[in-house]
Amino acid sequence: MAVATGPCPNCGSSIEFRAGSSLSLVCKYCKHVVVRTDRDMRNLGRVADVAFSDAALAPGDRGTFRGRSFSIEGRLVLQHPAGGTWEEYYAIFDGRNNAWISEAQGFWQVVTAANIAAPPLSSMQTQMQVPLGQHGIFVVGEKNEGTFLSGEGELPFAAAPGTRRLFVDLSAAGGGWASIDYGDGTTAPQVYVGVQTSFAEFQVQQRGGDRPAAKIATQSIKCGNCGAPLPVLSPGTERAACVHCNAISDVKLQQVVARQGQAREKPSIELGRKGVLPIADARGVVNAEWTVLGYVERSTGAPMSDEWFGWQEYLLYNVQHGYRWLVFDEGNFLLITPLSAGDVDASRAPLFVRRNNIHYRQRNAQQARVDFVLGEFYWKVEVGEVVWAEDYEHGREILSSEKNANEISWSHGVIIPTQVVVQAFGYQPKVSSYGEAPPAFSGFSGGGSTKTSPGLVIAVVAIVLLVFMMAACGSCLEGGGSGSSSSGGVRGIGGSSSGGFGGK
Repeated sequence: MAVATGPCPNCGSSIEFRAGSSLSLVCKYCKHVVVRTDRDMRNLGRVADVAFSDAALAPGDRGTFRGRSFSIEGRLVLQHPAGGTWEEYYAIFDGRNNAWISEAQGFWQVVTAANIAAPPLSSMQTQMQVPLGQHGIFVVGEKNEGTFLSGEGELPFAAAPGTRRLFVDLSAAGGGWASIDYGDGTTAPQVYVGVQTSFAEFQVQQRGGDRPAAKIATQSIKCGNCGAPLPVLSPGTERAACVHCNAISDVKLQQVVARQGQAREKPSIELGRKGVLPIADARGVVNAEWTVLGYVERSTGAPMSDEWFGWQEYLLYNVQHGYRWLVFDEGNFLLITPLSAGDVDASRAPLFVRRNNIHYRQRNAQQARVDFVLGEFYWKVEVGEVVWAEDYEHGREILSSEKNANEISWSHGVIIPTQVVVQAFGYQPKVSSYGEAPPAFSGFSGGGSTKTSPGLVIAVVAIVLLVFMMAACGSCLEGGGSGSSSSGGVRGIGGSSSGGFGGK
């Protein structure tokens, strides 16, 4: 039942507010934001024409989340300073409680307003620990701003197009999530607290009747350079690199934004390939079917120098669980799972970091550079983009961070047998400077290892003994030093944690 009705002040079409807490809505006929007051309805201006993502939620949807009923009343589209966009959904839980649902990099956040005093925006820094009352300690993952670009349905505030919003996103171990909305900096900030999860926990029982007319059928767009089809397989895709001519296109704008050089050898895993990974990732997902969306070649160090190292990354996607990465580096495959900043205790970095009370020692720290891309990606990927990357290792596991001035992303990686990747995705080893292909093999022993000859084993043992003898003598001469290397440029296991910072 509508709580308020009347004519749109711009086009005169009949509009109605369904939620009592809604203050504005976007007229579906003329795309103007209408604000209701005690006396009348006012026009705040027209929203931009954007291609809404083919996301799993939309205004009008109804369902349950963790046993609670919800309805989606509105959608807000915000522009990220790096060029990407993200979407947030205004929801009503149990018919009376306001909440916000958002999606970023394949994961979903559900938060509600909390009566907590927020720290000053100027004091907030990435990886900083922030107490949020009874909700516990949270860690800053991003400090940034967004601009209201477009939307549809109802919203609980007067959202004028072009309004700037300053925000800080935080997380806590175990799936806790919080966001502090500082508005345009002139009003009191509002703290929202909730959880981060996957779409698998949403049970949508009723789909909304109206879908945005501006939505583009991204499944059938064509490369603006050569005309070949660009099969977009993920609703969160921002950019796609054509496998025929290497041109990079913006999916929502449907235009070429960059061109790469000569075509390289095809990736060792075919893009679009689907496969099941029987190994659990850091979020406990196992036996899920993943689609290979994209391929990236990245490196660190000066090209053509002894300090240069390259590696390969394959972006995986599952509609229920979001994104993962397969990274091939130094002859090993790692399954990479994105983490939240709150999942990692980095208070003793760069010496070591902790996750689940396990210490990870720093392996290396360097700039990671994108050299070549194919397929599709959830951020506005650019050849030549760089981030600061650090790797921390514990046995066969690794924690990696990538950060820029406003954001830090963490991930967990574990070495998986090459045979698993062969069986799941048809991996075909090739010689490449971006991650050496493993030598010819006739069997596997758990980690992609190969059988070796007795002579080689003896030689290796001799070298190891010699190294230990030299280390021991070095300790005697130097008075018991740690023996750790201080040289840079040693590329460790692992690579990208999240790929980039194109979206919230």
